[in-house]
Amino acid sequence: MKIRNVIAILILGCATAHDPALAESPAKVYSSHPDGKGDPAAITCRHPQALAGMRLLGPEVCRTNADWAQFAKDGMDVSPDGRTLVPSEKYRSLNPAACGPAAPSAGATNAMNAMAGARLC
Repeated sequence: MKIRNVIAILILGCATAHDPALAESPAKVYSSHPDGKGDPAAITCRHPQALAGMRLLGPEVCRTNADWAQFAKDGMDVSPDGRTLVPSEKYRSLNPAACGPAAPSAGATNAMNAMAGARLC
């Protein structure tokens, strides 16, 4: 009976070892700032990032290069929690928010109002 169990285990082990579906798992590539360059179907992972206000790290975020390229095109990035999309730092640097002129104060002189006409953000 024991020999029969050993043979069954060996047969099952050999059958799963040569299964092509199990052998073709894509390798992960890690990048601190994935940009989507390379094979669109390849998977690139971002290392865990610090969560805001906590000493904990968020999850590892793994996406296809096609996803990372679309995020970069849209000026978005995956937040440290790995769940939501947020505007990327690069996008915010290249496209600053619109600023309006500063409102003059009521008791200021004309020279002060002229200096206050500078745009504030």
